[in-house]
Amino acid sequence: MHHVIKLSDSDYIASGSERDVYQHPSDPTKLLKVLRDISNQRIRFTFRDISTWLLPDARLRLIRKEYDEYLRIRLRFPEPQMRLPITHLYGLAPTNRGLACVAERVSGAQGGVGETMKTLLQQGRFEEEELRLFNTFVTQCFTLGIRAGDLKPHNLVFGYREAGYECVLVDGFGDIHALPVRSMGRWANALGLHDSFKILAKRTGLVWDRKNRSFQRAAGE
Repeated sequence: MHHVIKLSDSDYIASGSERDVYQHPSDPTKLLKVLRDISNQRIRFTFRDISTWLLPDARLRLIRKEYDEYLRIRLRFPEPQMRLPITHLYGLAPTNRGLACVAERVSGAQGGVGETMKTLLQQGRFEEEELRLFNTFVTQCFTLGIRAGDLKPHNLVFGYREAGYECVLVDGFGDIHALPVRSMGRWANALGLHDSFKILAKRTGLVWDRKNRSFQRAAGE
């Protein structure tokens, strides 16, 4: 019989578009991303909400894509010293609040969880060190061929793992688009990454240098 992990309100950390995030109650190095029960959610009549109600398996498809991408990259680069720019995934686990994806925890300097790029930018704490680490993340995405289908500031976390302070994509990796163009080859994925980073630049106020595949601060900052 499967062991059911008991979660309480004190374990709660944050909520995403589809999942609630909890601290693993018995393993400080892991988080539990619990898929919310859509029957208990209030529909807001947005395209996303309506499509979720009509096509509930679409949510599961996104999770499968996430795991497919993690396995693809992990098997391609099995060396233990390889520092992947995406969070490690450890499978699925039953909890008293629903089925959970077990994921690596990126820790903050004060013992909590790491901070998102969105938070650091909003609070004016995105310093030169964060910009450098972010550009390291960008280089890794191109070098390793990471299929990052949902590159948004709240999916990028700055924090500590075993290798030290890093920028990590904790959600939104995988070829999640209806037409999986990025899976056609590295060239197609590179084009997709350029488009994603261009959009990210607009959301963050940073400047995307396509030629050098890096970000810079806007002039005058």
